[in-house]
Amino acid sequence: MLATKPCIATCVIDGVAVTLTFLPDTGVLRITDPTGARLRETTWSASWQSLIATFRELSETPVEDRADPETLFR
Repeated sequence: MLATKPCIATCVIDGVAVTLTFLPDTGVLRITDPTGARLRETTWSASWQSLIATFRELSETPVEDRADPETLFR
């Protein structure tokens, strides 16, 4: 059975606090700013745990060595 409750986390990307909302049943990933305005919506084909691990890895990698976010979140 697929999970229907969204997974939600807040993090900082490029100095801006954003909210990640992942809908595991559809794979939709929404990134919104503090006011709730949608910055990006894409699909994520892996798990919530994988998404969080990816963000953690990005935050620990020097800026010049980071993967292009457009490549990660197509």
